[in-house]
Amino acid sequence: MSPWLVLQMVGLPLAWLALLYGLREPLYGFWRSYLLTWAQWLQLPLVPADIASRQDLLGLNWSPGASDLGLSTTTGAALAAVVVVVAWGLSLRLRGRWLPAQYLVRVLCVVQALALLYFWFAPMPFPHELLSHAVDLLDAGYLLMLSIPVLMALGYYPLQISWQAKVVHTLLILMFFGIMVPQQALVHLLILQHLSVVFMPVLYLCFGALFDMMVFVALYAWAASTAPLSATH
Repeated sequence: MSPWLVLQMVGLPLAWLALLYGLREPLYGFWRSYLLTWAQWLQLPLVPADIASRQDLLGLNWSPGASDLGLSTTTGAALAAVVVVVAWGLSLRLRGRWLPAQYLVRVLCVVQALALLYFWFAPMPFPHELLSHAVDLLDAGYLLMLSIPVLMALGYYPLQISWQAKVVHTLLILMFFGIMVPQQALVHLLILQHLSVVFMPVLYLCFGALFDMMVFVALYAWAASTAPLSATH
């Protein structure tokens, strides 16, 4: 391995990490504005928190007097049970090339069923709030963005391609997550606000950080596929 490649594998991740760390507050500010803008269109009761009362970088609150939950836990559990039964029944019809989708649907059904068992045996108020759920999603997304340069350095930067291509592809992936992460949190808030907190476990476990990692793998595969075969020699 040439010294130039080693320099790229070390220098590029350090530069990206320094940039991401320096842009942390502006990034969260963009995410806050993004959520507030969409909240007005979708009638979510989100308002900016006073600077002095902010508990996190997101700095959002629910409007005074607005409920942060949709359906009651009992009604939400009944709806979730119906969804699980219907989804499991539909998965039985998936055959042939759709067989992988059958396994995916069944995994989601099992996770949701376990969540229903939790609410059945522990019917006390759910300990997690919607905004804390959203903040956790955004924090996990930011941590993934910090790890992306390191992951790219391990598998993509050693390729024999121009450093400009490596910078452009890394930038595109980071920009994609910069938009996707707040949109993901917005969808979660919308579902939980209008449906039920019963869906929070399956959203967090299957459509949270794990989903983000699968998206990164797909984007990494796209970036690597643009390199010629000779890039590995």
